[in-house]
Amino acid sequence: MTVLLSERAWEGDLLRTLEERSGQNVYACYQCGKCTAGCPFSLAPQQVLRFLQLQQVEHALGHGTTWDCASCLTCASACPKGVSPARIHRTLRTLHVAAANGHGQAGNGHGSLDRYARAHAHPLRTALFANIHRLSRLGSALAPLSNWALNVPGAKLVAERVLGIHRKRSLPAFVRQTFPEWFRGHAPVGDGRRGTVLLFHDTFMDYNYPRTGVAATELLEKAGFRVELADMVCCGRPMISKGLVAQAAAQARTNVTRLYERARESVYIVGCEPSCLLTLRDEYPELVDEPELREKARVVARQAVLIDEFLGMLDAKGELGLDFRKPDGEGTEVLFHGHCHQKALAAPARSVELLRRAGYRAEMVDAGCCGMAGAFGYEKEHYEASRAAGERALFPALRDRADARVAVMGTSCRQQVEHFTGRQARHVVELLREAVR
Repeated sequence: MTVLLSERAWEGDLLRTLEERSGQNVYACYQCGKCTAGCPFSLAPQQVLRFLQLQQVEHALGHGTTWDCASCLTCASACPKGVSPARIHRTLRTLHVAAANGHGQAGNGHGSLDRYARAHAHPLRTALFANIHRLSRLGSALAPLSNWALNVPGAKLVAERVLGIHRKRSLPAFVRQTFPEWFRGHAPVGDGRRGTVLLFHDTFMDYNYPRTGVAATELLEKAGFRVELADMVCCGRPMISKGLVAQAAAQARTNVTRLYERARESVYIVGCEPSCLLTLRDEYPELVDEPELREKARVVARQAVLIDEFLGMLDAKGELGLDFRKPDGEGTEVLFHGHCHQKALAAPARSVELLRRAGYRAEMVDAGCCGMAGAFGYEKEHYEASRAAGERALFPALRDRADARVAVMGTSCRQQVEHFTGRQARHVVELLREAVR
């Protein structure tokens, strides 16, 4: 996203532009410090907001928090006034102020923004992570050759030098048979008597972890629903996280247009990946500018639910429709870690309640962000901060309970747990599917 501002705009309107783009009121912050105290990466969002309140935009831009924020939304969860510093940081990063000639020039008030943006830029890595859906589609088409190429000796050193991906990280393996291919060939295990739900199948479900989609499909079918795959493109979350807001808005327009009619018919759009599904609910109504499309986005957002929310809603009405086996005592202890966006925008306790309903002895791990935060933990300059965030509480808690199974909704969280603790983490729907007779 590029915003062209004149000298006059730089003097007086940049802060207003920032507030409009982020949807936040920086003056609502009264400097209580809860966002800073809770930040899993030991950053200081409170200071950035204070600089903005004082209209010291230069200081806000130069603060490390602006550029190192992982957008985990922990700060938004902690704020008693409902301010989201993470959105403000993201908007600051994506504002590119240029002079009439298209280049920031020192001394004209514009060069500072260019300087900060360029200092933290990594165009190739940004393009890779923002368009991970395209890479994944290609990786699956070329599997298992693509998996071999990712792990051939020297490949990770090249990735660190060229892409800025830490040499100790591994991208998830690609599957040859994608989840949509499995879905088209599978025989439903239910009669669909309770109507239709749309499964919002994310990139990782499609190309890396189809077992999550299989479990979700069979769980919903056994509960009596007819499952259809949503007609969709990538949700746009990876683009948002890398500052490509205009590109994400184009994805939002496509998805809103494709999903609106079914949403208007009160069909639920059910997702398994919190960051993807909650993008529909939290971001889409603000991403699209056209008034008519924005109203359609609100309809789509109302019908978009995480799978634990959907099943929990049915259970609360006594209409879950799933017959769980009696637990045999072995492998029934489960530690659940909540995804940060799930904590900020949904209710992770629903997952724990469902696991208990299925017969597991489940409990929530008292921990903040795992440290991965999408692509953040892959980036070489953030690797140690990523590790430190997990070591605050999550990793020690998992090591202390070595016999318990680990359940997490988010893909990046599961990757982080496995990378630093060696523990296999399962999606909640996989454990629920195991427990159904």
